Amino acid sequence: MTTAPESRNSTPPVEAVDVHARRLHAAALAQVSPDALARLRRARQAATAAGPRRRPLFAPWLAGGAVAATLALAVVLRPDAPPPAGPSMAAVAAQAAPDPAATEPDPAETLQDDPGFYVWLGSPDGNAIAME
Repeated sequence: MTTAPESRNSTPPVEAVDVHARRLHAAALAQVSPDALARLRRARQAATAAGPRRRPLFAPWLAGGAVAATLALAVVLRPDAPPPAGPSMAAVAAQAAPDPAATEPDPAETLQDDPGFYVWLGSPDGNAIAME
């Protein structure tokens, strides 16, 4: 249930509101003392005589520098980027470490030596497990 009037045209026209607001403003100005009006007038004149304020010159540079620093930090800390590998790092790694194939055993060799692997491979559920 609403308490608002049902008529859609209950609001006064804009011109009537404007005229009413101007009358209220004039009545309020009539009650202000002449000393207060003089102070307001001097303050308005001082504000307009000062001219526009100058912006500090470093503000655009500061904002641009902050954006550049943020982008540089994002590039450096990017988690999905591979680590940089230059030719000097690859050459050092190749000289420092011996051939990995010669030192580490091949994992397939242990399967070839285990006869249980071949039994499992030939079983009926070997294909089902291999397909997973």
